[in-house]
Amino acid sequence: MTEAAKVKPTSSISRIWIIPILVIIIGGWMVYYQWKNQGPLITIEIHSATGIEVNKTPIKVRDLEIGQVKKITLKPDLEGVLVTARIDANAAHLLTENTDFWVVAPRISFSEVSGLNTLLSGSYIAMSADDTGAEKLHFTALERPPVTPPGTPGLHVILRSDDEFAYKPGDPIIYKGFKVGEFEDAEFNIEERVVYYDAFIESPYHKLITKNTRFWDVSGVKLLLESSGVKVETGSLETLLANGITFGVPDGVPTGQQVDNNTQFTIYEDVSSASNARFKLAAEYLLLIDESVRGLTVGAPVEYRGIEIGHVTAINSFPAVEGNILEQDYPIPVIINIYPGKVRQPDNQQGLKAIQQTIRNWLKKDLRATLRMGNVLTGGLYVDLQHVSNPEGDSQIQTINGYEVIPTVSNEFTQLTQKADAILDKINQLPLLEMVDNVQSAVEDMKLAAQSVETASDDFDVLIADIDAKQLNQNLNQVLVSLDSLLQNYSDGGLSKSEIKETVDAMQETMRNLQPLLLKLNQAPNSLIFNDSNSSGLEPKAKR
Repeated sequence: MTEAAKVKPTSSISRIWIIPILVIIIGGWMVYYQWKNQGPLITIEIHSATGIEVNKTPIKVRDLEIGQVKKITLKPDLEGVLVTARIDANAAHLLTENTDFWVVAPRISFSEVSGLNTLLSGSYIAMSADDTGAEKLHFTALERPPVTPPGTPGLHVILRSDDEFAYKPGDPIIYKGFKVGEFEDAEFNIEERVVYYDAFIESPYHKLITKNTRFWDVSGVKLLLESSGVKVETGSLETLLANGITFGVPDGVPTGQQVDNNTQFTIYEDVSSASNARFKLAAEYLLLIDESVRGLTVGAPVEYRGIEIGHVTAINSFPAVEGNILEQDYPIPVIINIYPGKVRQPDNQQGLKAIQQTIRNWLKKDLRATLRMGNVLTGGLYVDLQHVSNPEGDSQIQTINGYEVIPTVSNEFTQLTQKADAILDKINQLPLLEMVDNVQSAVEDMKLAAQSVETASDDFDVLIADIDAKQLNQNLNQVLVSLDSLLQNYSDGGLSKSEIKETVDAMQETMRNLQPLLLKLNQAPNSLIFNDSNSSGLEPKAKR
């Protein structure tokens, strides 16, 4: 008997499917994990995609890679490209409104050399590390890397200039020879026609910036021909090669309190302009110059007793008087100002009124203005206010176009010129032609006298030539022989000593007797020929 077969049901699912299922589960978990932990996608507007490649160009923060470029497309307006990048989740908190992006590539300019390490590794997109502010996923890249590295401690300031200064990002800010900051950016305001610069002062030098700090230009070398002489100004070696500025607190001004970020300052032309900027009020006056103003410049000092109290603000810049400069008697208008702060008055309306009242009182008496030469080399002039004894003109104060007029007197150079002209006039009045004729006549007479002397000299030479020198020598020899014989005779006893003495005494007595006769001949040589009737009165009378 056969046994009945046992039928067992087969499995509906093969064990071989376990492996694919596990792969699917693991793959799904990995996709979920990747999706869960991946960072956001951002878009960056860049002017050009030079050096940027998809899935190769990284995004770095402080040289740490935190993302990668995934896509590059043109902007709809064709004025740039849009770079799409994936940022790691652990860096997503850095995507804020204060975050900046820029392309790091080799860059060589006059003021900087940067990005040379990308010559081998290639360009990359740098990102600043700033987690403050609201979240942001669309950015516009900077055209160039920021001059100041992100996170650098210090102070950001805004500098304003309406002069012809041109500073570039990277130009230095100098303090006492040390580089303490740099220019970061520049923007020209068309409406105000003023240039605004973003600058950064590094720590700890940012503590030097206070409310009373002044900035001024020290670019290159400045050769100034001022009324006081030649002045050369220069900064450091960096400012010789590129533009730069410096800063400080003017003398006599308190340091002041420190300022906050983005405080605005003005860049002045030089240290003098920066120092004078503290004087807000000034009394203005008008000078009418009747002589040449060559050598007088805008900014020339106004002095009183050798102390600078103001400066010249304008020369012939407005129609202060009627007429034109081509007229002979046209006075050249010059405007000056006087600072109350420079004469130890408060820099307010009270100090201004005190200055104006003092000047009025002096104008009614003897205050006058004159142009003086400050330096012979440069020929620069300055305005000197002085008290003149017995001044000419009316004592009433004259006002033209709202300006009080300070009367002027001639300067020293003009006075010297006038004296020189007077001397020349006197010289012109001299009878020079007659003097020349007399001099010519005297010269002719001198020539005749010289000829006569020459003729006499020739005659004398002839006379000397006529003298028989040999005969003269023979006579001299005879005299010497006779003298020798006399002495020999004396030595031999020819004449005694007493006899010679008696002979000498007799000769002396004879000479004494001849003295009155010689004196008479000396006083009146003709007395031996002509009888003088008055001579009897001179004869001494004998005593009775």
